[in-house]
Amino acid sequence: MRDRHFKIEGGRTLRYTGGSKWKKHKLMMKNIKVQPHLPETAKFTPEILWNYLRKYNKVVLKPVIGRKGRNILKVSRLGESQYEIHLKNKKIIFTSEKETLAYIEKFIRNRKHILQRTYIVQRYIDLATYENKPFDIRVIVQKRKESREWHVTGMVSKVAGKGFVVTNDRSGGGIILPVTSALRKANDDIARNRKEIMKEIERVVLIATKELASYWKKQTIMGLDVGIDREGHVWIIEGNLCPGIKSFYKLNDKTMYRRIKNIRRENKKII
Repeated sequence: MRDRHFKIEGGRTLRYTGGSKWKKHKLMMKNIKVQPHLPETAKFTPEILWNYLRKYNKVVLKPVIGRKGRNILKVSRLGESQYEIHLKNKKIIFTSEKETLAYIEKFIRNRKHILQRTYIVQRYIDLATYENKPFDIRVIVQKRKESREWHVTGMVSKVAGKGFVVTNDRSGGGIILPVTSALRKANDDIARNRKEIMKEIERVVLIATKELASYWKKQTIMGLDVGIDREGHVWIIEGNLCPGIKSFYKLNDKTMYRRIKNIRRENKKII
């Protein structure tokens, strides 16, 4: 599918590559080795929402086409017919399924473009924390055009801002840290096993990347957002075909940023 562009909130233009979150999730689910690392995910319907909330108590609703953590809702089941919706750093309590669903459906209808009105429901992962704030990890995987071999060329931790539901540093007021720094400040088990966890991240994302690349054959770069839960299990939250790399520039050590840019530049020179 050719790239398409459309206007979203504030007149900004969003490039759509056909790589929806739902499509990427389904592709990764084909690999039995990746399946244990994917949170249960489905297209949004009221029935799916209530089933997931009964099963997990917490879910995330996000548009299949979206960027930078925008328009993501966290929904929590607090008790019988009592629900909390968390948007950015705001929380709203509802006392019935009807009120909760009405808010969600209106929120989705109000998206500016039809491509942003298709949502998925995903099990919420209780992420490991840095100074009591959840963090996830952006992993960049690249290959050179003339090679079939994919390599992890960068990992960086994104820490959510206080009270925010997403870790994106721009919309959530969060911070950027080296992965080792974030893992050291997580709980004792994660801190103690941080080297093994980083190896596991690399193993899982390389398998997932190859699955995605079997469909998007011309890709030479992928970005995967990875979560670590409180027990140290690795989860792939989502994949990205056009990953931003500004987070890596914010690190004091610019080695990963330069490496990612150099490989990307080399690939553009090859026709």
